[in-house]
Amino acid sequence: MNTGTLLRALANGVNPDTGELLRPASAACAPEAIRLLFALANEFDGESELQEKARLTPEEKRQKNRTEGRPANAYFPWSEEEKLRLRESHAAGATLEALSDEFERSTWSITVQLQKMGLTGEEQAAAYR
Repeated sequence: MNTGTLLRALANGVNPDTGELLRPASAACAPEAIRLLFALANEFDGESELQEKARLTPEEKRQKNRTEGRPANAYFPWSEEEKLRLRESHAAGATLEALSDEFERSTWSITVQLQKMGLTGEEQAAAYR
């Protein structure tokens, strides 16, 4: 039995080990204790959700992005190698759409990165908002 379930059982007035009802005089049956137990149970449940989300590997995150209709590398940081390749491809005259396909990122992400690198201006970025 996980901690959240245990706390929720106590908040409902049930002994988690035996399944028997707690005595009304029990400290766990006081209204303030019940509210506290439910709040703690919710906190523990929230932590387990965060841990599950954190367990995705980078490849699983890419697959999730594709499934949800986003480019595979959406929300991933740019590596130095990618920045160098982006600079070279941009200098060779590649279009934003071609760069988007090559790097598996949105045209907006490409535009913002080019702007950060000083290769495009704000007016060009504004066209892709």
